[in-house]
Amino acid sequence: MQVPVRLRSGQAFDSAEVRFAQDDSLVIYMNFGDGAPLLRRERLQMRRCVLQLGAMAMLLAGVLHAQNLAANWQGTFNAGGENRRIVLQIAKGDGGAWAATACFIDFLHDPAKVDSLDVHGSSLQFKVNGGKGAFDGKIGADGNSISGVWTWNQQTAPLELRRATSETAWSTPFDYQYHMKDVTYPRPSPAEKTIPFSPKLAVDYMEQGAAAWTSDWQCVACHTNGSYMVARPLMTQQLGPPQKELRDFFVTTLQGELAADPKDLRPEYDSTQAVYVAAGLAIWDAHVTHRLSPETAEALDMMFKLQRADGDWTISDDNNPPLESNRYQLATVAARAVGNAPGWLAEQRGKPVEAKINLLENYLRAEGKVQGDYDRTDLLWAAAELPGLLDAKRMLQLVTMISAHQRPDGGWSIRTFAQPEEWGKGNRAQKLRAEPEFVDPPSDGHMTGLAIIALRKAGVPPGDPRIRRGVSWLLTHQRSSGRWWTRSLNRDGWQFISYSGTVYPLLALSMCGELPASSQNPAIAKSFTAPASR
Repeated sequence: MQVPVRLRSGQAFDSAEVRFAQDDSLVIYMNFGDGAPLLRRERLQMRRCVLQLGAMAMLLAGVLHAQNLAANWQGTFNAGGENRRIVLQIAKGDGGAWAATACFIDFLHDPAKVDSLDVHGSSLQFKVNGGKGAFDGKIGADGNSISGVWTWNQQTAPLELRRATSETAWSTPFDYQYHMKDVTYPRPSPAEKTIPFSPKLAVDYMEQGAAAWTSDWQCVACHTNGSYMVARPLMTQQLGPPQKELRDFFVTTLQGELAADPKDLRPEYDSTQAVYVAAGLAIWDAHVTHRLSPETAEALDMMFKLQRADGDWTISDDNNPPLESNRYQLATVAARAVGNAPGWLAEQRGKPVEAKINLLENYLRAEGKVQGDYDRTDLLWAAAELPGLLDAKRMLQLVTMISAHQRPDGGWSIRTFAQPEEWGKGNRAQKLRAEPEFVDPPSDGHMTGLAIIALRKAGVPPGDPRIRRGVSWLLTHQRSSGRWWTRSLNRDGWQFISYSGTVYPLLALSMCGELPASSQNPAIAKSFTAPASR
């Protein structure tokens, strides 16, 4: 009698055959894939039928165990000097073959895309993200481990994947907000506990978040390093100079734009970045070096080359309110660039760019398609830094408007500053109206910080009751990570608004005398050493 067995994986042998000799001995042939079968003969003092059932049960159990790859397989590999977790989910495919249903790798922006999964005997290979990652391993005899070599970005490292249990399985996806080397910030949550105000934790988050974004994403983004460069220089007196690496990255970005053929400049792709680069460099000059740099002059020239005939700038993706979602809001950032560049505005009198500056000012004064009172708050900030943009009467009206939005607890909520349909192009309205706090939205860090900044810029003194109530809210609502919570207007994922929702409170507190000078506060001065940008 012969009992052929074919194993897909999970045992050291690829196939086995059972035979009964005439002397009632049991002969098992096990093929290990190398062409040389192993012969094992046992003399058994049992009836043939019992031997048949026993042998079949033994091998069938091995087959079932070998084929049971359906599980979460997880392990850790080293890449670039840091450990990263990986989880591979395997299940039966439609045709009965094994299929990878998902793969998660630490510190990737999105779940990895599995290109292929191949199982041959005890061998298992898979590839992800167009071959950027590849694994070649052997399934252990117990069926609970797969050991092999993992290749990531052309670097190899040993990797053992273990079958996860309900007790050992890691939570996926591996959500994070910012990561660089040994610094990782998880995504913000309203459940994060509040702490007594810690300037050190807030400054650490502001500095590390901007450095991590720049290193990881390699782009200028209004919500992170863009917010850093248009706000952090204003805190130089309290915190010391900002990270030079961030300015260097903005200059490198500018040089890349300048190197392009002017005919290749596409306003629909380049405008937002050009405005933030110009504003960041101009504000740096105003508060750090106190003189106009050649790079800032070039950035302003580039910015106005991309200006539209209406006086505003194109936004390529207007789905991300409140920043990079509305041309008017972006124009207020451009106005801050013009107003802050030391001596630059005066030099433009009588030059062709003067007409473009006038076009910008008239566009902002018209207050056309705005994101409700939110953009008007940014307008007040811009007007305080660009003299002559608004008259005193209009600025006082904006101060009154902001004050009217103050919540009973002393803070401000971004959700009261515009109707859901007014944010961006209105496509977030359904999400916003479905939020449980829609009727009575809570105060948040982003808007409370921004409101205080605008009021202080407009001349409201730090001792004013409105300011004091707002400051009190900030001092009592910081979270354990150093951030202030602000729920995204877009989608409940990365929550990048919590970055400006922390930078703005820090700037607001610094403008109200709540951040002592760095020389008087070693905990702040020594709290952060900027990592080198890659």
